Amino acid sequence: LSLHDALPIFARCKRVIERQLRKHSIVVDSKELDKLTIEIMDLAYAKGGSYSDKTIEQFAKVYIANFRL
Repeated sequence: LSLHDALPIFARCKRVIERQLRKHSIVVDSKELDKLTIEIMDLAYAKGGSYSDKTIEQFAKVYIANFRL
């Protein structure tokens, strides 16, 4: 996956994660959101999941519930 191909995927995942954070009234700055997005995408990849909205949303829910940002 080239950087050019990865950027739209990252942006989409970031939006999904940002929605989940808002649902829990959690506010983070742009830099923290980028770091969180990378962490959640890495978790999804390590577990063999895809970067679909549903997969990222599920990982974000679990991450937020367990790590209470």
